[in-house]
Amino acid sequence: YRCDEYIDCYNMSDEWGCSVSFPIVFIVIGIVLFLLVCFALVCIIFTVVFGYIFRRKRVRAASPFFLLMMAGATIVGYGGLYAFFGQPDTVSCNFRIWLIFLAVVVVISSLFVKSFRVWRLYRSPTEIKAIPDWQLVLFVAVTVLPVIVVLALWTGIGTPSAVVEEQSDDKVHIVCRSDGLTGAAGTYIFFFILVGYIGIILIFGAMLSVATRNVVSTFNESRLIAVSIYNLVFLSCSVIPIVFVLQNSGPVVIWCIEVIAIIYGFSATLGLQFIPKMYGIFIRDRLKETKLTQSAGQSTSGDGPTKSNSAAIF
Repeated sequence: YRCDEYIDCYNMSDEWGCSVSFPIVFIVIGIVLFLLVCFALVCIIFTVVFGYIFRRKRVRAASPFFLLMMAGATIVGYGGLYAFFGQPDTVSCNFRIWLIFLAVVVVISSLFVKSFRVWRLYRSPTEIKAIPDWQLVLFVAVTVLPVIVVLALWTGIGTPSAVVEEQSDDKVHIVCRSDGLTGAAGTYIFFFILVGYIGIILIFGAMLSVATRNVVSTFNESRLIAVSIYNLVFLSCSVIPIVFVLQNSGPVVIWCIEVIAIIYGFSATLGLQFIPKMYGIFIRDRLKETKLTQSAGQSTSGDGPTKSNSAAIF
């Protein structure tokens, strides 16, 4: 059991000093996650300061409430990745699925409703159709509800548990898998139900992004939303098959692919939504208010849309 890439001791003593070492990977990824959590907290502070206190147009145009929602969900997602560290136990196995899937669906739903808002205004640029934030929040809640139901069923009848079973090296190890009524098959059943549901949301989001690809939007909001959605679609379509193809490549390789893919998904989305706004406010505007110069049809933010001259802006 020494240096077999499985954590068989609670203090990981069986994997220290190995050429491929889980503890070293945990330390490196743990530091990266800590720094990313700090960045997400900076994003929250940035949104509160420039979205609600000083009310800068660059932030208001992106709906500060949804920016806060995405940043908060990203922190939850990062936190869920810490449940992948160390020797598996039943609590950490359940935290993995609950924190990661809830964070993912909240981020994707927030992007979807922001894209829907752009599409709604673009569809009829001569008529103002204000969509208040509370209606969009209600839509996000309705979108998240099926995920909660599936996760509750998964936990209730196919409880993710730390079990001892034989692995590809013909030895028994402690691993996370579904137990209870569904047995090991529950892992694949509930996983693909959730992935399929989230995939449907992503597909509709991508369709809305295509429909609004020519929208002239304030501060390129519609383009940033579209790129975020396309990025998540590409990540899902590429990483999930890779993980299943490389099942026999060793636990460390599979663990790194899964965790890095999740980190990339959250971080890329957060960066696309916040870094352009930070650059605009701190570098281009130098903390001053922006003067809108483009001709456009409508603009919407957390305060609702306003009229302008030609095409629709977000």
